[in-house]
Formats: sequence, C-alpha cells, structure tokens
Amino acid sequence: MKNLSFLLVLCSLFCLSVHAQKESWLKRTLHGIKNHMDSSVVKGVDPNYIIAPERPWQVITRYNIDQMRLKVGSLINESIDDTELTMNLDSWLRTGTAHRIGLWVGYRGYGIGYSVNTGKQDGLYFTAGLTGGAYGLNIRLRTFSTKDLEFSLSGIDADGYQFDERAEGHLYQPIRVRSLIVDGYYLFNGKHFSYTAAYDQSNIQLRSAGSLMAGAMWHNTTIKYDDNENAAFVSLMHDVGSIKIRQGSIGVGYAYNWVPTKGLLVNAMFMPMLTLYNKQKLTLYDVHLENSLEVINDRITFREYQYYTSSIALTYNARMSLTYNWKRIFFNVYGQWNHYRFNNGYSDYGHINDWLVNTSLGVRL
Repeated sequence: MKNLSFLLVLCSLFCLSVHAQKESWLKRTLHGIKNHMDSSVVKGVDPNYIIAPERPWQVITRYNIDQMRLKVGSLINESIDDTELTMNLDSWLRTGTAHRIGLWVGYRGYGIGYSVNTGKQDGLYFTAGLTGGAYGLNIRLRTFSTKDLEFSLSGIDADGYQFDERAEGHLYQPIRVRSLIVDGYYLFNGKHFSYTAAYDQSNIQLRSAGSLMAGAMWHNTTIKYDDNENAAFVSLMHDVGSIKIRQGSIGVGYAYNWVPTKGLLVNAMFMPMLTLYNKQKLTLYDVHLENSLEVINDRITFREYQYYTSSIALTYNARMSLTYNWKRIFFNVYGQWNHYRFNNGYSDYGHINDWLVNTSLGVRL
C-alpha cells in the first residue's frame, strides 16, 4: 500500500508538471512537494561540480543479472584412538544466475523501479530511492526461485583426509529466496560529490571529487528448500531446510567520482560495516531417505527451530559504476557486491556472497 501511495504521488507530480490546474489545496500541496524535491538535489552543492538536469524526470529501462552464494559450515569434534580431531565440513550452495528486465521512473532523486525474471527462474526485483544532495535512502526487495544450482561439500574426514566434492544440477523442487535490504548514507562532502549522479542519474557530476560517507544497513534474507523431494539436499545441508538471517550494520566508507571527459563518469565505492545486530533462525528436519529403482519416497519431518545470536561481524558493501550522459539520454552500468557473515552457535558458521550487475538506458523528460 505504501508503494502504491508513493507511485500515485509521482504520477500526480508528473501531471502537475505538464498540465495547468485550478488553484486548490491539492495543487498547493503538490507544488510544495515538488519544490522540496527540486531544491533537495542541489541544496548546499557547488554548481561548478554538480548540476541538476533541466528536465527533472528519469525513465529508465533496466536489464540486470544477479547471483547468491551461501556457505554453511560446521566444526565437528571427533575422538579417534583417544585422539581429539577437529573436522571442518563446509557446504556451499550457489544459485543459478537470475536475469531480469524492468523499468525505473523517478523525479529528481525520488523514484521506484520494478523488474521481473526471465528464463527459467521466477521472481521480482523492486527498488525505491529517496535521495538528496548529501543523504540517501534505498530500499531493495528481491524474490526468486530456481532449481538450478552448484553445490560443493569439502572438509576433513574422520581419517584425516581432505575431500572436496562438487556437483552441478537441479533440485526436484526450487530453492526460494527472499531478500529485503534497506540502506541509508550521509556524505561528508556533499558539496562536491554526488552519489546520485552515478546510480540514478538525477544529478550530473561535472568535475572529479570524492567523499567520506557514513552508512547504515538492514538486511533480511530467507532461503527455503524444505520440500520432501529435496530431502537428500536437506541432509547435505546439515538437516537445515530453511534459513532466515536478520542483520543491522553501520559503517564508514569512501566513494569517488572520476570525470575523465565531458559526459563520462566513473564511480567506485567501498564501505566496510560492523554488523551489530545479527540473528538467525534455522528450521531443522529429520530426513528419511527411501530411494529405490521404481519410486522415490524421501520425506522430511519438522524437528525444531533453532535461534542464534551471532557476535559482531564485519560486512562489506562495494559498488562500481560507469555513466555516460548525452543531452537527454544517458547510459549506465554498475556492479554491486555484498558480503554477509553469520555464526550459528559455537560450532557452526557461514556467510552469504551476493552480487548484482545492472545495465540501463534512460531518458530525461
């Protein structure tokens, strides 16, 4: 409902910018919102470094790809001939690459985007941005399901030998992933450096500049594959059929905009973050494998929920972007990489690597 309301406000602003209307309370209110948006993108900035385009609307077509890799590890203590042996057992799961096409509509630094999966995978990717000259808030909601994956199992067995088994294939029932990421930032050099020039093109960077930036992030990811037909895979993942991760992080990083020639902008950003709030919920199952030549009667039975609170962990958020501006048309490609760490109890550990590459072509109206 909030997303619908936000879209209605944007549509109303667009109508206001192209049609004359009677003087009314609604018109005055929308004019006030429009004036605030117009001023927020250039408030406190140096026009020798940053300018706002004359045409305030951005309509952008997008194509992006992304992939997630999950690691779940265990430290297993075994006693062999009165000798204590610690074994490492790491399970890796890497989803197939998701391909998406979509549209972004924005006014100045405020906008929403929606993309859908193509090919074998199902899902959607929703984004919203609210940005000004020195601050920004971004919301990203991603869902997808896939049967294709790469899986590996590595470690040290009870005899002390190292092993590394890898396989590619597909599950009988899909892995379902849902991620919500909300991140905000503040620029300490918003006068000369524009983050929006690199990532939503609501401003244009004229000269090279960088900025120290502070940020905060909320990350919520749920990964589920708890189906009877995936019983063998649940067994390989240490009887875990679903994982829910909730994290809150703060950090300080640096971003730089390089303008080698008129119209061209190259950006790089890196921000290490401390994850201060780090909780996990695991759903464990008893696995029953009854394969035969004629029928597969595998099944899983719910055992319990396990809740863990991880200690403070180091998280990474990195981006790179290339933008080229013509008079009204612009092209952008950017890549993003996130690394989330968690620690389930005293013996289990893991992390998620999540990357995205987005290509877009837009027009200003």
